[in-house]
Amino acid sequence: MYSLAAVSRPEISAFLEQAQSADKFYIAQKVFPVFGVQARAGRYPRINVEKGNLMKREQTKRNSSGSYNETDQEHEWDTYDCEDRGLEQRIDDTKAKEMKTFQDLEKLEAKNVRRKCLMDFEINAATKLMDTGNFPHTHAVVAYTEALIATMDVPQDINAAIEQVTGRGEDVNTIVFSHVMWNRIRRSTMLQQYLYGKLGPDTQKRLITPKDLAEAFGLDLEGVSLQVLVARAKYDTAPKGRAVSTLVPIWGTSHIWVGSVKGGDYSEGGAGRTLVWEADIPSGLYATETYRDEKRRSDMVRVRSNSIEKVLNGNAGQLIATDWA
Repeated sequence: MYSLAAVSRPEISAFLEQAQSADKFYIAQKVFPVFGVQARAGRYPRINVEKGNLMKREQTKRNSSGSYNETDQEHEWDTYDCEDRGLEQRIDDTKAKEMKTFQDLEKLEAKNVRRKCLMDFEINAATKLMDTGNFPHTHAVVAYTEALIATMDVPQDINAAIEQVTGRGEDVNTIVFSHVMWNRIRRSTMLQQYLYGKLGPDTQKRLITPKDLAEAFGLDLEGVSLQVLVARAKYDTAPKGRAVSTLVPIWGTSHIWVGSVKGGDYSEGGAGRTLVWEADIPSGLYATETYRDEKRRSDMVRVRSNSIEKVLNGNAGQLIATDWA
């Protein structure tokens, strides 16, 4: 029997971590790594390229007076504010007893709740990563349309984006495509030729893999390897209670993201983090809890987080506007 107060249930979370097959398409934690913070809301210092004079050349030759030139570095402040998020699922006593012979309803429903939380997290992450207000962007040299599949120049667009990011003093270790976009560009003639050489009349096109792309565009600087993330997750846009009408990709086709993803402390760099308030969620991104609702003869399962997806450094990413059609 459950307590009226919410009780942490880490053993359910452990079960959920082992049952990821349905959730393997989510990439939000790969592009916004989880980082615990001590305060729910706060501010932190940030040094940008302009105000911090990070990329300026300065004269280092000693003056005739015997003194050296003096440099300076200004910082500014940025803020974050974690949000309390979560969902609950009711497990009716009668239904639980009926299903007991077939499956553990508590774990099944908890997994369902967690998946819905992950979906919302994925949508938030996609919105922020593909936002031209958060990262600089340039247009593709040739629009990514089916009609122009022979002339769209994916290699030129990606190399130009890499040059933009590295030119701002950041490294590049990640490229993010939607699955729909990936299925088109991997068939493009220019990318095939860039990876495998000029195609002759008798040459069969090869099926490009993310590994092929990573090896071709990886910079291999100080052990930095490139990860190519193909975002496959979809969600149902029909109102709750209605039949599934259209499954829409969470990651759209308007942009490709090229940039740096890093975890740990802010000082490690990278484009962003998922900041989690540790005092409320002491381990990982989610807490799984249960409590008893005796009035309705039900057990309640709750999955919740206290977090925010935060873009820390807009210079660490570049968007390619694909002009998709």
